[in-house]
Amino acid sequence: MEIINIAGLKSHLSEVIGKVSETGESVVIGRYGVPVARIVPFEAEPKVRTIGFAKHLLMSNAKTMQQQVDAPVDDETMNGFYP
Repeated sequence: MEIINIAGLKSHLSEVIGKVSETGESVVIGRYGVPVARIVPFEAEPKVRTIGFAKHLLMSNAKTMQQQVDAPVDDETMNGFYP
């Protein structure tokens, strides 16, 4: 385990971050040789999908859609479209 002192980290931060991202290994930051923090590679958490979100926007199947198209429209609704 490599320990990098804060003074060295200040002048070589981009190199240390590049090393962590390339190798996937963490780097320990020390103050006067005593470990105080750690830089670890970032791992993106998987995106959580909500089941059923916007399901009202999806059609269940073609047969259901055809039944909705073929259904008769009442006179009151038609009069709203065609005065």
